[in-house]
Amino acid sequence: MFHRPSALAVLAFTGLFFTGCASLDLDREVEMSRTISGTLNIGQSFPAGSEVMVRAVEMSGAPALAAQGAPVERLPGVSTETILGDFVLKLDAPAVDGLPFQISIPADEARLRRGILLEGRVLFGGSLRFRTVNAHVVTGASLAYPQRVVLQSAGR
Repeated sequence: MFHRPSALAVLAFTGLFFTGCASLDLDREVEMSRTISGTLNIGQSFPAGSEVMVRAVEMSGAPALAAQGAPVERLPGVSTETILGDFVLKLDAPAVDGLPFQISIPADEARLRRGILLEGRVLFGGSLRFRTVNAHVVTGASLAYPQRVVLQSAGR
């Protein structure tokens, strides 16, 4: 007799739990604010007066198909990008290599599956000195880890 009331309570709780879960909308994608953090690396110290910028960019994939018979005018080689967030800093004093950055971005799961491109630039004396050459992509799997964005000399 002692086990019968507790078994009834467990059954009632289980019924309420599954009834509540049935009303959840699990298919809806929710856009949340996510933070990408890491370091910007140029292989040397950043000089005083440098302007440092890191951008999180969503590159559009293939252009959407137009309606049948609709005229389509596209310039070859032109892509559309959406800037999701950026980190901009003007250095008053020299800084060591491995400059930390943080970017807050709006990102749903679908956007993270496609990947978010990080690009960085360092300007000094009014000209571009360092830039991203190799793509650095952040996905849902790598978002939790610090990103190491390596820039290369822009040449003169």
